Amino acid sequence: MKLLLPVGVLLFAAGFCCCGGDFEKVLREAGIDIPTTAPADGRAMSTVAANERVQILEIATDDAYYTDRATMVGVTCTTDGESTHQGEAWHGGSLKDCDNGSTYYFYKAAYLDLGPAPAVAGTLVPAIPGLRATRPLPSGTRVKILDVHAEDAFSSDRSTIMGKTCRLDGESSLKDVEWHGGQVNCDDASSYYFYKAAYEELAGGTVSTTPVPAGVVTWALPAGSRVRVADIATDDAYYADKATIVGKLCTLSEESTFKDGMWHGGNVNCDDASTYYFYKAAYELTGGAVAVAAPPPNALNYSLPKGTRIVIADVATDDAYFADKSSMIGKRCTMDEQSVLRDVYWHGGQVLCDDGSSYYFYKGAFQAGG
Repeated sequence: MKLLLPVGVLLFAAGFCCCGGDFEKVLREAGIDIPTTAPADGRAMSTVAANERVQILEIATDDAYYTDRATMVGVTCTTDGESTHQGEAWHGGSLKDCDNGSTYYFYKAAYLDLGPAPAVAGTLVPAIPGLRATRPLPSGTRVKILDVHAEDAFSSDRSTIMGKTCRLDGESSLKDVEWHGGQVNCDDASSYYFYKAAYEELAGGTVSTTPVPAGVVTWALPAGSRVRVADIATDDAYYADKATIVGKLCTLSEESTFKDGMWHGGNVNCDDASTYYFYKAAYELTGGAVAVAAPPPNALNYSLPKGTRIVIADVATDDAYFADKSSMIGKRCTMDEQSVLRDVYWHGGQVLCDDGSSYYFYKGAFQAGG
């Protein structure tokens, strides 16, 4: 597609300088985005897909792992999810299956994309339909341990672990079709933190076994939220510095990623001029830049494809339909296009409702509907 530039911008840029670097600077200052030339070492300049083998080429100075870069540059790993592109050649996110036996959660690292990771043997779902859980399981789910993967630290004990009944202490992270990671507490008083275990989902409720401290926020927060750091998880890179970080007042510079009942990930800028990129930190709200209300119960917080059945749960104050929301809440509708997700749980897009009405939302909150 051709980019049509304002004539004034072109004349000013041409008159300013004919040289490439200065011309690019003028265009950028005029708000014109132009591609950045990729570095000679081939580092990925855009988002890297999940399950790609990558080589770590560099670690930014503001990443928690920077002091360890000498031992990490050159290591080959697999992306444990789509990378968060932080601009230029910097990527955030989790890496697994590293050839030095480690796992990492980066804020800013540069990668050489080596292509899709090879298929892991032994990850096919068994022939008995529905036996092994093949979706992430919520905290509190009752499970039977069916297997422990050879890559898991507990694999040597699998014969004594298989068959145990347990409860998940946090949402499981799903890997390679049928393998789950996370903490389980078992009926015989044993507990395990698995990297890859296979579960059968049992009846018995999904009540969380980990109490959330009073005041800790249990939903994702938008950029600009003012928080006090209340805790840091043991699997966060900053856990060793927890005593000096807990209690700091900070501002979120991006929407938090929420996981496992109380933990937030993402970048924060604190009042003492320190900055952190957390994998799992707990926050208390202190007010400030953004007014943050709890979302409606079970509000859908991911983009919804066309055809998804929903129930209208709320309408934001800055949506054109806000004045009519009382007559809209509770309506059952179908997404007529993929929704645009805004501010954690607000969706934009066209919906067609069962009563014949239709709406084009800027910010509507939805629950799952049959």
